[in-house]
Amino acid sequence: MFGKLFLIILVVLGVMMAVPSTRAMMEDRARPVADGLKAKLVPRRLEVMADQLEVRVGRGESFPNNWEGWLRRDFSGAPEDPWGTMYYLQTTRSGFTVGSNGPDGKQNTDDDIKVERRLGR
Repeated sequence: MFGKLFLIILVVLGVMMAVPSTRAMMEDRARPVADGLKAKLVPRRLEVMADQLEVRVGRGESFPNNWEGWLRRDFSGAPEDPWGTMYYLQTTRSGFTVGSNGPDGKQNTDDDIKVERRLGR
């Protein structure tokens, strides 16, 4: 009984997904949930990234001149956030910030996710 019901549900969902307007509606409704799940992955990735940069600076090296190159070549994780945007680096004399632009893909908006570190602690 359960198997037949499950099969019927799958067929109905498949038909609904085949209709572009229905698929778009379903994607719009699922997006906040998916973005929330993706956002839970980012803080740990940024912490690892910041740790690796602190080690680099602690050895007397400077911040990477080619940020994207460093992310692709030397960072131990993916160079893009879960939304497909490159992580960013901002430096000051007293520290640095690594971050993700978040779901909207725009920097300096409310959905940004970032980790700030002070140097010389």
